[in-house]
Amino acid sequence: MALGEKLRALFARRRQPKTVISMHRERQVAVFSILLLLLVGLPLWWTTTRVYRADLPADKVNHFVPENALEIPLIFYIDTENLLSTDKVQLIQANTQALVDAERASFAAGEWRVRYLVDVRAGNAPDAPGHYTLFLRADAATTAASINIGSDRSATISTARSIMAEDILPELISSIVVNEEQAVRDNVPKARKKSQSSHAAVNYAPEYALTFTLLNEDPVNGAVVDWDIEQAVDVYLKPFVDKISPLTKLSLTSQVLHHAGPPPVVPLRANNQSYLTPEMLPHFVNSPSWNFASIDPISPMLNFILFVPTLTSQPMHIADKKGDAQRTEAFLVSQWGGVAIANLPDTTRPGDKVKLSQANMQKYIGYYISQLRRLIGIRSGTPLSTHNSHTRKSTISRIDTHLATETGISDWEFDALLRQWLIHNRRTAITTLQSLVRLVNSLQNMVVMDEIKAQVDKSLDALYKAEQALTDVLSSNPSEFHHCYQDAFDNAAVAAALAEAAFFDPSMVSMLYFPDQHKYAIYMPFFLPVTIPVLAAIKRIISERRRNSAIVADANAGDHVAKKSN
Repeated sequence: MALGEKLRALFARRRQPKTVISMHRERQVAVFSILLLLLVGLPLWWTTTRVYRADLPADKVNHFVPENALEIPLIFYIDTENLLSTDKVQLIQANTQALVDAERASFAAGEWRVRYLVDVRAGNAPDAPGHYTLFLRADAATTAASINIGSDRSATISTARSIMAEDILPELISSIVVNEEQAVRDNVPKARKKSQSSHAAVNYAPEYALTFTLLNEDPVNGAVVDWDIEQAVDVYLKPFVDKISPLTKLSLTSQVLHHAGPPPVVPLRANNQSYLTPEMLPHFVNSPSWNFASIDPISPMLNFILFVPTLTSQPMHIADKKGDAQRTEAFLVSQWGGVAIANLPDTTRPGDKVKLSQANMQKYIGYYISQLRRLIGIRSGTPLSTHNSHTRKSTISRIDTHLATETGISDWEFDALLRQWLIHNRRTAITTLQSLVRLVNSLQNMVVMDEIKAQVDKSLDALYKAEQALTDVLSSNPSEFHHCYQDAFDNAAVAAALAEAAFFDPSMVSMLYFPDQHKYAIYMPFFLPVTIPVLAAIKRIISERRRNSAIVADANAGDHVAKKSN
C-alpha cells in the first residue's frame, strides 16, 4: 500500500465516530503518559540537575565569636638574691593582674580580642617561647629602678634596697603585657589603617621569595659594578633566616641588571650632590622598566634593590623633611621591599670595573635586615620601648635594650612575632570559614563537594588543637614548653591555609555563572515537545469528563421529570 493511501486511511478513521473502547484507550494512554512524566521524568530531571551540597558544620564555625578571647599564657620566672616565698609570688601575681585589668579597662573593644594570661613563678625559665626570667638585683648606688633587657628571654632589674619586689615587678610585668596587647589591637584590620608601621608589613605567608637586585643605572657613562652577594648573604643574613625558619621560610635569589635606565623621578642637585626628597621616594622604583620577575610565582615577593646611580649623579643622598641628608642611604617601600643607594668611591671613572666585596656589602645587608624586619611585622620596642607609655617614670627611671646584632632578631621579638602571626592566622581562618558558610547559605546553586567539607573539618580541628596547645603551656613539663607554642603556631597556620583553600576551591564557582534563565533555555527544547501533548490530553480528558457529567445530569433530570408525571 502506498504512503498516501495509508495517510488517507488514517485520517478517515480519525473522522469516524469514536467508540467507547477507543475513547477509553486514549484515556489510558493519556493517564499513562501523565504518570510516566510525574513518576519518571520529574525525578530524573531533579536527579540530573541537582547541585551536590555537602553539609558544612555551620554551628561549629559560628562558635568562634569576638567575645571569646584567645588566651595566650606568658610565664615570668623571678630570680632574686633571696628566695621568694610562695606568698610573695602570689602577691606579685595578684598585683600584676590588678594593674593589667586596670589598663584593659581603657582599651576599646577590638576584633578578635586576645587576653594574655600572666603566671608568675620563682626560679629560672626554660629556653622556650613565652617563658621569661626577670633577675631582681639590689643596688645600693641607685634610688630608682633601671631595667636592662637582654637579647635572650631575660631582663635584669636593678633597684634600691628600699623598693620591694611586689612593687616593682608587677609594674614591669604589667607594662610588658599591656604593651603587647595594645600592639595586637593595633594590628586588627580596622586599626591598621591608622598605623603606618603596620601598613608597611605584608600579610603572613609560609614562605617569602626575597630577590636581591644590583641595579646599575648607566654602565656606559659610569662604572661596571659587580657584588659578592652570595658571601654577604651567607655571613650577614643567614643567621636571621635561620632564626625565623620555625615561623616562615625565606628563599633567596639575586640578579644583576645593567642599563637599567634612570628612575622615574629626577633627583635634586645641589653642592655637587644629588638628593631624593621624601616625596620622590614612593615614585622612585621604575617597576615597568626594571625587571623584578621572581622564579617563585606562588610565594609573596619582597624586593631589595642596590641602586648604583650614574657617576654624574653621585654622591646621591636621601633628604629628610627639612632638606638635610639622612644618615642612612636606604628607604622602605611599604609591602614591596627596600632600596639602598650605593655611592662609589670618588676616584671611580667611566669604564672602571668595581666589585663590592663582602665587607662592602655589610652595610647594605644591614639596611636590608632592618627593612625586612619592618616588612614581616617585627615591632621595635619589644618587649618595652625606652619611652613606654605604660610604665610609671617615678619608679622605672631607665630602660636599656640589647639588640641581637648577630641574628637580627631577639628572643623577645621572635616570641612577639610568633604570637602576632598566630593571632593573625587564627583570625584569618575563622573569618574565612564564616564567610564561606554565609556564601554557601546565600547561593543555593553553589556546589559544595565532600573535599571542601573535609577541608573545613580539618581547619576547625586545627583551630581546636591550637587553643589546646596554648592551654597545655601552663601544665606541660619544661621539656615540652617549646613544642606547645610551636604546635599552636603550626596549627593556626594550617587552619588558615585550609580555610582559604576551601573558600577559593574552583569547584565552588562552577554554578555561580549558571542562573535559572540558562537552565530554562537549555531544558525547554527537551521538555516542551513532551509537555504540550500531555497538557492537551489532560485538557481533553477534563473536557470530556465535564461533557459526560452534563449528559448524565440531563439524563437524571429527565428521569426525575418522567417519574413525577407518572
